[in-house]
Amino acid sequence: MKKKTKFKTNLKYNFVNKKLNSKSLRKIIMILKSENNLSILANLSDKNIKKYLEIVVRQNNMELFVVNNPDLIGYAIIAQKPKYLISNFKKLQISFLLDLFSRFKFLTLINIFISIFNIDLLFISKKKREIINNSVNLNLLGIEKKYQGAGIGAKFLRSILKKTSYKSKYITCETNNNRSTKFYEEKLKFKSIGWKVRITCLVNILSKKIY
Repeated sequence: MKKKTKFKTNLKYNFVNKKLNSKSLRKIIMILKSENNLSILANLSDKNIKKYLEIVVRQNNMELFVVNNPDLIGYAIIAQKPKYLISNFKKLQISFLLDLFSRFKFLTLINIFISIFNIDLLFISKKKREIINNSVNLNLLGIEKKYQGAGIGAKFLRSILKKTSYKSKYITCETNNNRSTKFYEEKLKFKSIGWKVRITCLVNILSKKIY
């Protein structure tokens, strides 16, 4: 019990504003592919994930955060607005598309096109679509498996909301399973505002008023 208390109080939540070292990159990719395995990013090769993370760190419209204990045990990517997820993806789109095609990730390719052409928001009302399009977006958040269940994810996101330079009335995120939805709704008071269309499932869109 004492060991658990020590580990919780020693956590550090950091905004990443410089190039990540190889060890940190490998750890983020490991957590991404384990805890966010259904995301588009997780379906890319390690090489292309590294390229994308390097873009995130360099851009003013996206931010990368990590939690350390003292080694990296979690990460989060947020975008000033959802449209920047697409615009930054397009900077490497040829490399990404060839990567996915060469490894027969056809469902992921279809989901990319659905997202690029906003087909995924087809069943969202105009009012809620405006909230989504004009809000800070929590694109991905992952905590290493063995550290889950100790409240780290909730504390991490609260820290992010204090540290981020982005300001908007709401923050939004997406979940594709009941466990994640329960986490955001019960621990962080997010509310469901609709569903995005994906080939294999519907993705729950949640929002939280922050200002």
